[in-house]
Amino acid sequence: MENTQGKDTPNKILDILYKTGGNGSYRELPSESAKDIALYEVIEFMTGVEEEQKVLKDIMTKIPTDPYDMNYRQEILKDLMDNEALYDSIKDSLDAIKILQFYNTGAKRMRDRDNSLSGLLEELRELKVYVEVIESLSRALSESDIKAEGLIALRAALKEIAEDEKFKAVKPDIEKIHEDLQGVRGAIVGVTLTAEMDIENVTAIEFVDYKPRSTYTIMDYNVTAIVSNPFKQYKYQDPLLTAMTPHLKKHLWKHFGEVKHLIKKHAKYDSRLLTNLYSGLVFYVNAAKLGRKLKEKNYSVVFPEIIPGKEPEIQGLYNIRLAIKGQENIVKNDFTFTDDEKLFILTGPNRGGKTILEQALGMISLMASLGMFVTADSFKGIPFKNILTHFPIDENLTINYGRLGEEAVRIKEIVKIADSDSLLLFNETFSTTSAADALYLSKDLLHILKDKGSCVIFNTHIHELASCIPEMNGWEGKSRIVSIVMEIKNNQNTFKIKRSEPDTSSYARNIAEKYGITYDQMKGM
Repeated sequence: MENTQGKDTPNKILDILYKTGGNGSYRELPSESAKDIALYEVIEFMTGVEEEQKVLKDIMTKIPTDPYDMNYRQEILKDLMDNEALYDSIKDSLDAIKILQFYNTGAKRMRDRDNSLSGLLEELRELKVYVEVIESLSRALSESDIKAEGLIALRAALKEIAEDEKFKAVKPDIEKIHEDLQGVRGAIVGVTLTAEMDIENVTAIEFVDYKPRSTYTIMDYNVTAIVSNPFKQYKYQDPLLTAMTPHLKKHLWKHFGEVKHLIKKHAKYDSRLLTNLYSGLVFYVNAAKLGRKLKEKNYSVVFPEIIPGKEPEIQGLYNIRLAIKGQENIVKNDFTFTDDEKLFILTGPNRGGKTILEQALGMISLMASLGMFVTADSFKGIPFKNILTHFPIDENLTINYGRLGEEAVRIKEIVKIADSDSLLLFNETFSTTSAADALYLSKDLLHILKDKGSCVIFNTHIHELASCIPEMNGWEGKSRIVSIVMEIKNNQNTFKIKRSEPDTSSYARNIAEKYGITYDQMKGM
């Protein structure tokens, strides 16, 4: 089922993730699929900031279905990867935009009801952050050679704001406010006490342009947080300060009467233009950082050529997990789906690269859909709209149904969702039942998926399944079923795929030699 990204924001032209004029359609990636293809592992590598990880999980589990959105994102990411100064400026703006988000939520509503001096100063801080972000982003985009439609639209919108006469008046007013504020560094207070040391009254308050110092410090007091961290507030409940505060504020309001007037003068701006961009910018900044890291380590990354109506044709595919772990000399594979060849039965030795290949295919399709670069030498075609997986799970989770029952429940749900735009990745499905039962169940599963026209990689230990391919290709459905294996040469895993029937004896020999249980090896024990 496709979902539609909301388009009712006041700044439609500034949707940084979906192209203007489209419906912003996407499909949700199932959480099991995200785990099986190692998406969460990649996200943790992209950023160690927990809040940014949540943003990335939300965006990267929504698979865009419109090719225009894929290309729209590609162009933005290319500009950020090609322009280091622009990347740095946008990255540096994220903290400030996050502050504006904070002010725009509950904090703003509370402050709107707050007529205290601290509320007024918070409004000043918000205004200052807003002005600085508009100016810095507008300048960075104007000084950069950008080609992306989304960034060009953002540059135009920011320029329009920055060149508005009312906006131009904000900065001088802020400077004047700061000049007034900096003129007051402290207050000298006279307090009359009773014999019991209770406060009788405050007898004098005088504001001075220096920090008063005394032999004795009664207390330290922080009223509110600083701009760089608006999420912590410090309160100190003290009888003396509680009694003094109303008198201090009364005099401060007199001193800052003009400040209040200037702030209210500029209170009508709308920072949602920036805050609506936050999640998208987090995605682009971290995706660009990932691409740069891979390129710096000489891993191949390329932006896919999105061709509607064409099944994916991939050259030089490799698993991004191997790259982020720093593995060198990664073996690459070519893989092509066509209208005539959509279902592949994959066999091979344990630890021969079958799961690595499946994860790589899942991740590369997801990354292409998201508008990212892909870990390959080339990618041509349209990415899959669905990525559905059935990998082994923790046996503790099968207590209600048993392992085979759990598999049956999950497979039934997968088949319900699968269609001709889906990639299905099966990993040792039906491995806990007998060979005869597994063969029967696997054939039925492949039969229905052939009817649906789905693209399938069926990684299995059931070598007899490949011998049934002539029979299965007689079923209705345009696509043929193909047997592929993970190659072994000289009893060594090559991690390359090839078209071939399973070679059961070579797999057994490979495993036996690896663990030292051939006749010759055991004879010498």
